[in-house]
Amino acid sequence: MTSNFLDDITVPQRATSILSAAELIEREGVKLEKSMNFRDKGELLSVFLVLPKEGGEYKDEWDAKTGTYVFEGHDSTTVDTGGKSLDQLLMYGGDKLTPNGKFFKEANAFKDGVRRDALQVQVYEKLDPGVWFDKGIFDLTDAAGVKEEGRKIFKFFLMPADRARADRDDTHRAERMLPAGTKAEVWERAKGRCVVCGIESGLRFVSTQDSPVYGKGNTQGSPVYAEDITLLCVKDRGESSGWGLLG
Repeated sequence: MTSNFLDDITVPQRATSILSAAELIEREGVKLEKSMNFRDKGELLSVFLVLPKEGGEYKDEWDAKTGTYVFEGHDSTTVDTGGKSLDQLLMYGGDKLTPNGKFFKEANAFKDGVRRDALQVQVYEKLDPGVWFDKGIFDLTDAAGVKEEGRKIFKFFLMPADRARADRDDTHRAERMLPAGTKAEVWERAKGRCVVCGIESGLRFVSTQDSPVYGKGNTQGSPVYAEDITLLCVKDRGESSGWGLLG
């Protein structure tokens, strides 16, 4: 089972990008528990899991002007105490790369021309316990350390790997790039069901201004606020079919 979004415009898209935990494990071959999972060998890609930080806030960003997705690095623990470090770290004890460090190294290798092709990263967003959203595959093009709220964090800059599709006919691009926190809020409000018929399969996050139920309008924009987004099934958004456990 591959990502819903590949750099091949001939590959049909599934009716939903929402996955169960079992589907995610089947796809990735293992239960992923860390937010940053580095892989640079074999067929499986590296994986970012977009998880809520302390307090339930998501920290991912989408810059529509530059077409860049921004992922915040993971909080580190110290080797000596196992406790949480205030700053996010690149190294453990000065000689071992943290997950932040591994991705930071590859991002800079690409930016500096040492690496010809960008490291590709599959991104999933957590909507609820056992429920995930396939955000797609991205190219890791840059990384930077920044000061934020009195501590050092790392930000990773990625671009959709399927830009050929996105530029032509990716009708669900706005849904993909909605912030994870917005999706999670809408999912909770709709209780994981189509708001029209109550079905739990084939669901998508749809602008209330664009859906067939609520009428057409503002088809050029990407809605930002959760109150502008709803959850609809295949039938109630005017499509033909779906497949998969949640499709």
